[in-house]
Amino acid sequence: MGWLSTAVGVVLILLGIGDVFFTVLHFDGFGFLSSRLYNRLFNVTRFVTRPLPRRYRALGLSMAAPLMVPATITVWILLVTFGYALIYYQSISVKTFYFSSPGLEPSFLEALYLSATAISTVGFGDVTPLSTFYQLLTVSEALIGFGILTLAVSYVIGVYGVLQKLGVLAAELHQQTQDTDDPWTILAPHFPDGQPRALETHLMELHRDVLELYEGIRRYPVAYYYHSRRAYRSLPYTFRMIGGVAGALRWGLPSGHYATQTPWLPTLITGLLDFTNHVEERFLPDALEKAPEPVPFETYQAALTREKDPSDWFLGRFLRMERWMRDLARLEEEPDLEESYARYKQWLPFAHRIRSFFEATAADLGYELDELAQVPGERLF
Repeated sequence: MGWLSTAVGVVLILLGIGDVFFTVLHFDGFGFLSSRLYNRLFNVTRFVTRPLPRRYRALGLSMAAPLMVPATITVWILLVTFGYALIYYQSISVKTFYFSSPGLEPSFLEALYLSATAISTVGFGDVTPLSTFYQLLTVSEALIGFGILTLAVSYVIGVYGVLQKLGVLAAELHQQTQDTDDPWTILAPHFPDGQPRALETHLMELHRDVLELYEGIRRYPVAYYYHSRRAYRSLPYTFRMIGGVAGALRWGLPSGHYATQTPWLPTLITGLLDFTNHVEERFLPDALEKAPEPVPFETYQAALTREKDPSDWFLGRFLRMERWMRDLARLEEEPDLEESYARYKQWLPFAHRIRSFFEATAADLGYELDELAQVPGERLF
């Protein structure tokens, strides 16, 4: 059975090294073990904390992601350690290994002990390989162990670099908004006297931030699961606010208005949609809902002329946004009915996508919607 022990050992070693490679070194960061481990650990934490009061549930969820990283590193080390132990065990004897301490006898526990001392580079010397092959094998295990720990440190630094970018972006959005329930209030300082100011720079910076966050979470998927004590530092809040700004600026004003012509606006919208597609494909358990059909023109006309209050949530949201943007830009003439309806139909799929993404990620990560919309600055625990 020696060959079976060796074969299983080699498989375990390759699994550990392979997952380190795909998680830490590969450009796309898609570890086949780590990504599943992240998801399973977070699901377990979410299930265990569900009956708890909100304060303690938020505390428990905030602990999940920080524990994922050491748990993943531990799995890597254990796979390699047990793999080498199985290889040592298939031929461990007094002829191939020297046992210097009294009471030590060839066994799997001693093979595991040798493997643990080798990968940790402790090397007490009470179990020493005598043959050149096993001497080289223990040296290779020590090098692999050192490599795993070194790469793990760089991985942790990369993860917290992504979290720092998210924190800075979220803090900027939270400080800029005048009403956390209406993301478009972020635009108020950019329309002094009704004239757009510094919009290109603002949108360019938002696009850069979204792109950096997209690449960061794509590269370090564990960052998706991190929770903060304040809800505004979360991914759902951040994308709800940026999506609201982009949608209001693109479709809340007449199509020929100068503020809608900045080239960074469609780029920002594309970046937001690409990010939602990535998160939907990689993290969310279910696909996002498709956008509903626009209301008929007659219904829109009645709501716009205020003959009848809209029962459709998205229609009411669009009309409220349009009125706010027209006041911001100081447009006094009444909107062209057909042009306004055309903008509503273009806005609806984007707004529904952002809203669905906001609700789905909030539910997946364990946030309450009122925490993200009404009191995002309050401490959760």
